Amino acid sequence: MADAARIAHLQGLEAHLRANLRGQDHVIGRAAAVFTRGELGLARPDRPRGVFLAVGPTGTGKTELVLLAARYLFGEERVRRFDLSEYQRTDAVERLLGADASDSGAMGRAAAGTSPRIWLFDELEKAHPKVLDLFIQMLEPGHITLATGEVVPLKDDYLAFTSNIGASEAMRMARSSVASIEHAVLRRVGEALRPEILARVPDKLVFARLTPEVQREIAGLHLAGEIARLKSVGFDLTVSREALEFLIREGFHPQLGARPLRHTIERQLQDAVVRGLFSAGSGAGHLVFDSNQNNLRLVA
Repeated sequence: MADAARIAHLQGLEAHLRANLRGQDHVIGRAAAVFTRGELGLARPDRPRGVFLAVGPTGTGKTELVLLAARYLFGEERVRRFDLSEYQRTDAVERLLGADASDSGAMGRAAAGTSPRIWLFDELEKAHPKVLDLFIQMLEPGHITLATGEVVPLKDDYLAFTSNIGASEAMRMARSSVASIEHAVLRRVGEALRPEILARVPDKLVFARLTPEVQREIAGLHLAGEIARLKSVGFDLTVSREALEFLIREGFHPQLGARPLRHTIERQLQDAVVRGLFSAGSGAGHLVFDSNQNNLRLVA
């Protein structure tokens, strides 16, 4: 039984996710519930604490959701992340579990440390079919056996899978209702993934395409974070509306979504500080959009 302080902390998870992830309010409550059930010990003892699949367009927050939950509950160091585009070859399982009795594989090495862990497997659709067989074992009965013979239990862990399956449907149906988009995307997921896997994943979260309004909100979040970080090292900045619009244009990509935005904001603000220091001896001031140079410029 969790104590009152733990329950209060868990109650704050959903609000934390909503404050830091934009445009996906329809899935946040369900995602928070996965972790809340797990942390309260309500999951079956022969399975992982929680399992979900997040699907939809790239750059919409699928991986970020997992990282945000991890930071809030345990610390991001508990995330064990695997990009399954790197496990497409026939030796994929050997690389994950080990090639012989002296090799514990990537998953064996990642299993070190304190539980609970969150195993995050990105781009599920790209994994070799034998890796999908491995996931069936991980989902139920909830453990893996390494080449060394060691059994790694997963009953105290969470398994999160992400996939871009259905991304084209979600992008094409931008004006449709959330329910219609979810139905179309999950139908595509059902065609692409084996039923033995889908039957073992109770929560399937369909992420939506980011609207222009949401793009501005996300830009504002990243911008505020970078301004605060630069202020902490001595560079006090403010940003004009034109500069913000420039960052949105530069940072968002029709196919990649918000993924490049944080890097764009960091690069543009840091480069403007450097130019200000070199030209005027100051890296503080008001950032404006310089249309002649197509970048940001500091003014006093």
